[in-house]
Amino acid sequence: MPGWKNNLYKLLVKSGLTHLSAYLNRHKLVILCLHSLSLKDEHLFWPGVFISRDKLIPILEFLKHSRYNVISLAEAQRHLQGEVTYDYPVVITIDDGWWASVADLLPILEDYQFPSTTYVTTYYCDHQIAVVNVLLQYWLWKQPVDTISLSFNGKDYQFTGSNSELVKSIESSIREFDDQTKMAFLAEIADFLGQDRADLTDRRFHNASYDELARVVQNPLHSIQLHTHTHRLPEDTAGIQREIGINREKLTASLQPPYGVDHLCYPSGIWQPGHIPELEALGVRTATTLDEGLNNRGEHLLKLKRNLVMDNRSLDQLKVTMSGIMDMAQRLKQKI
Repeated sequence: MPGWKNNLYKLLVKSGLTHLSAYLNRHKLVILCLHSLSLKDEHLFWPGVFISRDKLIPILEFLKHSRYNVISLAEAQRHLQGEVTYDYPVVITIDDGWWASVADLLPILEDYQFPSTTYVTTYYCDHQIAVVNVLLQYWLWKQPVDTISLSFNGKDYQFTGSNSELVKSIESSIREFDDQTKMAFLAEIADFLGQDRADLTDRRFHNASYDELARVVQNPLHSIQLHTHTHRLPEDTAGIQREIGINREKLTASLQPPYGVDHLCYPSGIWQPGHIPELEALGVRTATTLDEGLNNRGEHLLKLKRNLVMDNRSLDQLKVTMSGIMDMAQRLKQKI
């Protein structure tokens, strides 16, 4: 982040403007978005998804000792609908269902007695292997190349292009492989790139299993909710019904939660107006985007804004965002 921006955030915090803005916006809902805890260097690879413990703990300490009240998503819905009133309400959400978020991040939140909602995409719960595209991107971040060549099961493969093109081509080539064969193929790629095969099995790039998620369900602080089956939400009725239906059925059948699985996070935060009536018909109660900002009471419950908690964003920036100053600046910009 440019130094002048950091200095501006520090100034806004030290001047007391964030304190005043937060007071003026004290009934607006702040929703924070986390993904997974970094166990090695993942936060350097993808700071928008993996957060280091050193960056996470000061944020949680700030929430604990500030005026903000961390509440559940269910209570936040009631607040937005005017059934209850909270001052400085905050909801913590966690996307995807990464293994490290369940094994390491949730226990940290429990230490603070903070409720949270984890949105789980179920394809990689079914297939307990590393998430292929993310692992490949990680390896190519560590060892950039424009060509990958290897022989596997008597067949020669060559992939060329940018990192994204390489990932897409490899994914396409192994799509029909079973899980064991996919992992064997990726092991060959690890060797070609000089990467550690242990990355395939140390679970940093895995989703949690249903058994691990079932233990989360037993804790009343945490809720497991919808994130589609394959981390995509089509725009056609049949596709939406399929992605939500499979996701909901698998989570309900495997976890048997004592609550409804009827809150959704749009995959990658991407939504379209056409999604809204379809989700309403499916009984989805709330849906979170990655449109950043605060949520007014009476906000459309299927268009909720969230704020990314990123490893490369400072605590001062988060304080400014949560105070509502960024929202006011955006409104002023639109008027100019």
